[in-house]
Amino acid sequence: MPLARFVAIHDVPEVDHSRVGQARFAVVLARRPSGVVLVFNLYRKVWELPGGLIDPGETPREAAVRELAEQAGAAVDALRWLGLVEVHDGAVHFGAVYHGTVTSLVRIDSDEVAGISSWTTAGHPDPLGHTDAALLERFGSAAF
Repeated sequence: MPLARFVAIHDVPEVDHSRVGQARFAVVLARRPSGVVLVFNLYRKVWELPGGLIDPGETPREAAVRELAEQAGAAVDALRWLGLVEVHDGAVHFGAVYHGTVTSLVRIDSDEVAGISSWTTAGHPDPLGHTDAALLERFGSAAF
């Protein structure tokens, strides 16, 4: 399956974004002193923001918290909504985008993630996923 390509970020309310699309995944821009947390995805072979698919019965916010913990061993203070990202991988998909400040980070072993790093405006590991790069360009340097 090809990497999803960034299409747009939609500035819509978290409570009612259905007029644009239904979120199928969630990602988190989790800030720590060294920058925004990135994880290296073994399947896609890129550095990306922690995130993943929303499980049945789970809210996008719950998925964001779960994926951040599973992929980076991290917890954040209260998540704040940034918007709905639209991507294309042969079909159109939408994802919930959140940000927060890391309150704890513990390296975990994972079949999906090979490492943890940070993104800053001064530098970052390569390669970055296309959508992740677009989200970091838009939101990464903002003061949370």
